Amino acid sequence: MTTTAPAALPLTWATKLIERLHLLYGTRFSQAWEGIDKAQLAQAWAEELAGFTGEELATGLAACKARPWPPTLPEFIVLCRPPIQPEVAFHEAVQGLLARQRGERGAWSHPAIFHAAVAVGAHDMLHATYGQLQARWGRALADILARGSWEPIPDAHQALTAPRKTEAGDREAANALRAIGAGHVLKPGNRDPRDWARRILANPKGRTQAIVEMAKRALEQHQEVVA
Repeated sequence: MTTTAPAALPLTWATKLIERLHLLYGTRFSQAWEGIDKAQLAQAWAEELAGFTGEELATGLAACKARPWPPTLPEFIVLCRPPIQPEVAFHEAVQGLLARQRGERGAWSHPAIFHAAVAVGAHDMLHATYGQLQARWGRALADILARGSWEPIPDAHQALTAPRKTEAGDREAANALRAIGAGHVLKPGNRDPRDWARRILANPKGRTQAIVEMAKRALEQHQEVVA
């Protein structure tokens, strides 16, 4: 299977990036590239930064603020894509998946972390420890990082709203209550919604085992709440 090389960074992006670095470092930056044509410099950076996202470039620029000397092009590439620690990435993924369950996008420092979490599976990510998933997570993350380019992280789906109450739904609920001998709870003035359970346990003859167990659980849960 052949893979398509990522397109070079737009020249306008590379030019603005170089200008920003020049503003950050002043003559230190210009001296580092002294004698090189500006157009050639921008072209070189555009080609070497092929496939980098705006977020990654912003990460590299932010890292430069803590460096007194301007980075070389290879150094800037590392600043844009710092090595990802698998365990740190795992915990970031867990928090990101929990946020997506709430309908939020989640905070993802790198798109590969999101796609690795999807590859492993949200259920396993949220119900297993790092130790249990260490090898599997490490393989998934390494495989996806090796691609060199990644699909954008999609927006999370909002939680579905509760279905609208309908007359048909009310009828179905009423029929279900009558089927287990609890139809009287629908009558106005009924003050104890667990009375049906007491009636069933007082006279279980003719009731199925499932109905009797349901009645027991209803009263046991009530006792736990009261206790």
